[in-house]
Amino acid sequence: MTELVTNKYGETFKKVALKSLKKGDEFKRKPDALKSFYKWHYNRKSACYKQATFCCIPDDDVYGGGMEINAKAFVYVDSAGPANYKGLL
Repeated sequence: MTELVTNKYGETFKKVALKSLKKGDEFKRKPDALKSFYKWHYNRKSACYKQATFCCIPDDDVYGGGMEINAKAFVYVDSAGPANYKGLL
């Protein structure tokens, strides 16, 4: 069962594990955050990466530079389900 969270703007989100989202799904790192991210690719644990991460792209980054978020992290998606933009990634 997922946990529903309402932010200070009155929007409702579901708290889900980042690893449960599909490539291209839109999410927010915190319920009150203004910036959205899209899940991109997986980086397994290796000599370069001390922990398993997902590379995630901010929605307003025109150059496509992403940030790495821990694979075990919890994120917030729209209560109706995440929007998927796989065709753009």
